[in-house]
Amino acid sequence: MTGKRGEIQNRTLVVKGRFSRLRTRQHGIIKPSNDNQIGVSVTAMSMSAERIHLLKNIAEALNEATDIDTTVTRLLNLTVHSLGLQTAWIFRYDPARLYFVEMGASGLPPALANNDAHALKVGWCECQDRFVRGRLHTAVNIVRCSRLRDASGDKQGLVFHASVPLRSHEKPLGILNVASAGKKPFSADTLNLLRIIGYQVAVALDRSTLLLEQSRYAGRLRALANLANHLILTMDTNDILNQACQQLAHILDYDAVAIFNTYDTMTLVAQCVRDSTYEMAYRYDQNDSDKNLSSSPGLLISGDVSGLWQEIPQTPYRIRAESRQIRAFHPFDRDLLITAAWHIAAALENVRVYEKSRQEAQQHERRVLAATLHDSVNQRLFSAQLLTRSAAVLWKTEPEHPKIEEFLQRISTQLVQSQIEMRQLIGALRPPSAAKWINQLRNDLSHLTMATGLHFDISLPDQIPAWWNREALYILKGIIDESLHNTLQHGQANHVQLHLSYDAQNLYLHIEDDGKGFDPAATEPGYGSRTIQERVLSLGGQIYIHSQPESGTRLMVTLPLQPYFYSSPPQEPKETSHHEKNP
Repeated sequence: MTGKRGEIQNRTLVVKGRFSRLRTRQHGIIKPSNDNQIGVSVTAMSMSAERIHLLKNIAEALNEATDIDTTVTRLLNLTVHSLGLQTAWIFRYDPARLYFVEMGASGLPPALANNDAHALKVGWCECQDRFVRGRLHTAVNIVRCSRLRDASGDKQGLVFHASVPLRSHEKPLGILNVASAGKKPFSADTLNLLRIIGYQVAVALDRSTLLLEQSRYAGRLRALANLANHLILTMDTNDILNQACQQLAHILDYDAVAIFNTYDTMTLVAQCVRDSTYEMAYRYDQNDSDKNLSSSPGLLISGDVSGLWQEIPQTPYRIRAESRQIRAFHPFDRDLLITAAWHIAAALENVRVYEKSRQEAQQHERRVLAATLHDSVNQRLFSAQLLTRSAAVLWKTEPEHPKIEEFLQRISTQLVQSQIEMRQLIGALRPPSAAKWINQLRNDLSHLTMATGLHFDISLPDQIPAWWNREALYILKGIIDESLHNTLQHGQANHVQLHLSYDAQNLYLHIEDDGKGFDPAATEPGYGSRTIQERVLSLGGQIYIHSQPESGTRLMVTLPLQPYFYSSPPQEPKETSHHEKNP
């Protein structure tokens, strides 16, 4: 081609990264030429093979990406290098919260790169305003770039940029901006290519966002399940509520979480307030958008906040979650709070059942104590009283009668035995510490051997942790005593095996005798058997009783160490035992 027009067209084939002359200007947008007049598209992209190769590389990069955030820099570098550009950057947009986040950049001039790209992370700009207001529908040249205009420092010749809207299924996702030095805008050919790249990025960004939301939701559900396992082992209401607040704020990434008691009046019972850890983000137009954003005064945080309420089922409690961000809560947050509320409700119900069983066990112990006093001490005192009266009557008529001395001796014996039994009862009411519990059990079995002639084969731990709960050990002692009482009263046994051991999770009790046994199917459980079962259940344990007529009886009990035996954070217990015969 000859002439001036031919010279310009030939120049097009060798000048890389230059742009067509300005044809029209409207609302800050430079529209490129669409005819064959003076205009320059990126030379490297003038061939279809080159275009396909670039799009193929971009598609591969996006397809291999598991996290779009980590792929943005590679994508931008690839675009800048292939198109012969100088710089590019991407904004991600959150339509719910109306804010932008700068995802990444390539080749920024010092004026934009200074202070961790601060110029890209604050303030208003033309491209974002048009995007949010729905007036950025395709790739265009932006002549008024407020960021480049207001940035201080070396701009490396940048004046304006092209903006590519990132949308998927009409959902606004972000903006891709590209720029090169000079005052000529991008040609229609180059803008069309950028628009195609924008489609690819938008699809990948949409997919990554959905995957991230699902992954985050699944991870938080797993964390809530772990929280439920922890709370169910806690036997104090205040501890449950405080731990729930702390963990919910951490797991769900809320600025503040509190639990209120709504019975009668609204009362704060637990709360956790954290410092914000959000990524750098800003709303595109602070003054214009505030009136359209849903917010409310904070109960836990000063100022306007996003807030959620959630009832804890079957309780008078309510959960309050707050965030310093506007429109911070996703529909998933409501589902997660409902799940958390049911976990807390289950833990509180477990405490209620435990307290009820503990009170019932205490009432039962009082009834047993009353029966014991009536059958033992009271009878001895009544016998001593009768002997005293007989001795007094005889002393009035025959002061020297030898029966008087016999009566006094019997009275003394009855009082001594009553005193011993009272001491035993007092010891039962004030159980020994864990450090003395094993020795006390050995002494009791030794006294039982001397009193009954029953032969014992005993296997006990050398010691048990000193931090084990006294009340749990007291109930365990009651299970052993009641079992041995049944053996003596009903079993007519001569030999008893008693084995006690524990590991990191459970405590195991095994009592077996060689008595006459019984048929469980044909025998109604007596008061003693029911008492044993109630005590085992009060400690969250399991009981197994096997017996046959003339074949003795075997009782096996498994009790979990948590939470009933733990009075403080446990150490790793060591399974130790000491085998004894005839203590």
